Amino acid sequence: MNEIIHLQQITSEQYLHKLQTKLESQNLLDENRNLSLADSSDQDFLEMFFIEKILTTNKRLSPHTLKAYRSDAKTLLIYFTEHELTFRDIGFPEVKAYNRYIREKYAAKSAIRKLEFFRRLLEFGYETQFYKAHLSTWISKPSSKKGHYIMEDSQMRPQVRELNQKDAEHLIACFPKIVKANTNREQLEKRNLLIGYLLYTTGLRASELLSLNWGSFRHNRQGILYADVIGKGNKPRSIPMREETIKILLDYRQSIGESVEINPEDISPLFFALYNKKDFHAEKKRLTYASLYKIVKEAVGLAGKQTKVSPHWFRHTFVTMLLENDVPLAVVKDWAGHADISTTNVYLERVNQDQTHLHLQKVSLFQ
Repeated sequence: MNEIIHLQQITSEQYLHKLQTKLESQNLLDENRNLSLADSSDQDFLEMFFIEKILTTNKRLSPHTLKAYRSDAKTLLIYFTEHELTFRDIGFPEVKAYNRYIREKYAAKSAIRKLEFFRRLLEFGYETQFYKAHLSTWISKPSSKKGHYIMEDSQMRPQVRELNQKDAEHLIACFPKIVKANTNREQLEKRNLLIGYLLYTTGLRASELLSLNWGSFRHNRQGILYADVIGKGNKPRSIPMREETIKILLDYRQSIGESVEINPEDISPLFFALYNKKDFHAEKKRLTYASLYKIVKEAVGLAGKQTKVSPHWFRHTFVTMLLENDVPLAVVKDWAGHADISTTNVYLERVNQDQTHLHLQKVSLFQ
């Protein structure tokens, strides 16, 4: 595995020669000089799959995405271990059995992702002659309601994973109240409040929020403060900051003794571990997703509403509120960083559905 990773990091001049030598020495080329894993071990097969189909990509994978891939692989390997299977044992009955196991154990969206991982693995196995049959054709994924929904426990109908304005404001007000530590209490409270405001007023993904640096902020030519972020697929975008959020941002910076002058060259993390930290100018350890998730869930517990709320609910809320206030669809797409406008249109369709009563009120049904 380390040799393959090293192979990816060398210069293009060295790449062909080293790749030829490596593949030929391990007998990984067939008579047509195509990659062949027909005689490879399970470990080599899985490693080559990750290198060629997961890690070798033009897109920068976020830590969250990589964690999901590892989780999918772990689920598959645990299933194999429990049923005393190897990758070589996989055939039609094993594919169908695993397919059923995933569909029964996981919610639709998680099942779809895990089965897609399995499908890609089987496709790669067929392409590289590890499998002689096209086994991926037997995978059948569950259907999932398009958009940002969860199924309510009590009734078989979708519940939108977002907040109304009143609940969102109430929840954000709880972010600073969850701080229990005496050390750096003021700084922690201001940090948590800023996290809540950024989630609510920018629609940032959790990974995007955590990757913010002080240098991520800049003034445009009109003097308006923007945040520059790198989203999914390594795509950059800029999001304007609201005055309320800017004030809290500057209060937070002042509380940790940092300059409030905008400096695009500053690559220090905006959010970092503050507990028991005495010197804020020392090396800063960037806040983790686990810490962010804990902040949100503790605030949710304190608020006493919508216990299933996660950081991503604020993103759904942001997009919906923009569309409810007639922000153009194309603008919302760009601010949210959606790869395709059809994703944004899912929100618009539901907003339009929720406003159908306005049309009904205009109709005269009684004389």
